[in-house]
Amino acid sequence: MNPTEEIVSYVASTRYEDLPGEVVEAAKRLFMNTLAAMLAGSGAPGVSEVSKLVRQWGGREEATAVLQDFKTPAHEAVMINATMARALDFDEFNVQTGIHAGATLIPVALATAEFTGNANGKEIIAAIAVCSELMSRMRVVPDRCIGISGWTGEIFGAFGAAAATGRLMHLSEGEMLNSFGLALCQSSGTAQGIYDGAMATRLQQGFSARAGVVAARMAAEGITGARNFLDGKAGFYPVYYRGLDYDLQRLVDGLGEDYRFLSIATKSYPCCGFIQAPAENLIGLMRKHNLSGEDIERVEIRVNEQMYNTVCAPVEVKYKPENEADAMFALPYVLGTAMVSGDVLLSDFTLEFMRDPKRLSAADKVQVILDQEMDAEAKRLNLALSLHALEVHTTDGRVLTEKLYHAKGFPQNPMTLEDCAEKARKCAPFALKNFPDQKVQALKNCIEGIEDLARITDITGILA
Repeated sequence: MNPTEEIVSYVASTRYEDLPGEVVEAAKRLFMNTLAAMLAGSGAPGVSEVSKLVRQWGGREEATAVLQDFKTPAHEAVMINATMARALDFDEFNVQTGIHAGATLIPVALATAEFTGNANGKEIIAAIAVCSELMSRMRVVPDRCIGISGWTGEIFGAFGAAAATGRLMHLSEGEMLNSFGLALCQSSGTAQGIYDGAMATRLQQGFSARAGVVAARMAAEGITGARNFLDGKAGFYPVYYRGLDYDLQRLVDGLGEDYRFLSIATKSYPCCGFIQAPAENLIGLMRKHNLSGEDIERVEIRVNEQMYNTVCAPVEVKYKPENEADAMFALPYVLGTAMVSGDVLLSDFTLEFMRDPKRLSAADKVQVILDQEMDAEAKRLNLALSLHALEVHTTDGRVLTEKLYHAKGFPQNPMTLEDCAEKARKCAPFALKNFPDQKVQALKNCIEGIEDLARITDITGILA
């Protein structure tokens, strides 16, 4: 089989029983962590506006809009819920690829299982794991992505969503291939929304999830899509990565044995994945040496090119963010916040705190240096999302240095399912409506024992 045929067969035929235990456990953590992010994001700007539009559009009541007290066509429900999952950038990310698979796939799996009415817990976990693997592998085919190409991980989201919907609808391999071809027609997502601090960044997650559901349901009705969707003359990679190196064989090397999906990092801080390790590094140094922000004269941070382009430029909005979206992708602002409060919390991304003179003054202490040696090492180790070196200069003349490769929640130091549930408890106060601890515990119990879950409504009922 060629790579296209091999990946289609893998997506369509892999079952829960084929998955290693560590993959199943990782999928459970991804599930719980995404639900935590959805709770926090349910009341975020952009979500209520999208929900309002969907209510106005109406349609068949197929799937639950989380915490919104209504049902809507499945593709519209996933647009709301996936936007919600990504809204505060508190979902997971893949440290090798930057993919935000959970924010796309969990809403898709929930909605599809709800409207089909025949998916059990094992099928849900298998869909999450297999389709996360698909998205991760599609992303490693090219050498570079966001920060270099201009494309974000959401260009892969339509394919993952189509695969998850297709699996839970039990599409044949031929129908699955058509769904991928139809996903190609809708695949999109650029980093410009990040650079401009626009709500479009969170909406791209919703758009990609919606596109995949539409693609799979059209394929089920016999609508055909491009068969050479990956490497045809106008296929995905020739169009999106024109002028950049890519190797299609990476899509299938070690398929079913070497799981790229396991490189998931669960965020400790509600901001861009590129900022997780630097924030932990600075907070760790401050705690270790009992420093306050006033004890710090300046912070020098040496970063790689992708980190610089994504969270350090354009300079003016990284030091003085204009809105919440700016702030979540602003390394100087986040490090300034850490200096002031000793932590980075959801409340730090409100307009009130973004205008706080202390935080802005602390951000001005941060000096970002694009380091070519750091960039070369990041490329060699595939650690662009985390690798950096921090140098903290104190007011009493000390220089504290720490080079960090990984952060808490990264694959080398993963969170547990209980850690993810605790994160959900911290997110619950920001939910659109009251979400008490017993509901968080009920979600955790469902996911922990999902192999025995016969009805997905056990989860969607809690989230209604």
